[in-house]
Amino acid sequence: MTNLTSEQEVLRASIKKSAIIWGVVLGLIVAGLAYWLLGSQGTGIRSGGAALAGLLSAGLITRKNLSSGAAGAKCANCGAAFSVSRVDRQEVLAKSTPKEERKTLDNGDTEVTTWVEELYDVDDTYKCSSCGDTTHKTYQSTRRKDEKTVVKSAGKKGADAGKGNSHGKGKSAGKN
Repeated sequence: MTNLTSEQEVLRASIKKSAIIWGVVLGLIVAGLAYWLLGSQGTGIRSGGAALAGLLSAGLITRKNLSSGAAGAKCANCGAAFSVSRVDRQEVLAKSTPKEERKTLDNGDTEVTTWVEELYDVDDTYKCSSCGDTTHKTYQSTRRKDEKTVVKSAGKKGADAGKGNSHGKGKSAGKN
């Protein structure tokens, strides 16, 4: 593309870099899966098929991410390419709720996970570097805060009281 400002070039390069990284990572995953799926084939077919699947998927994923990123960075008002970027983000805590999840373990103990769930109202501001048009995207975001997990004993009496909190770390050294 010609006639892009330095700000637009930076945004274009960022979108291109991200698309290439995602294409390579996901292409490697597809190549690994193809290599595994072709396990009954000969080494040449297996390696060639994995390489071909990885390269094709990396190319397609990169192309899709590039076009998606370019479309998102195009101004709806003036049509300038690579000109829209986020300039501000406001987050306001709307609600904070304590949450708890209980899970019974195989040995009868209970694993209790507690956290605070926070709901934020988010307002992202985007601005076009060519025409100055400003748009807002408003949505809600949920986050976990102060997550803690505790194992509560089932309260067994007798010889096995207190066992089960080791989480599979092995038997005691005194037993043979």
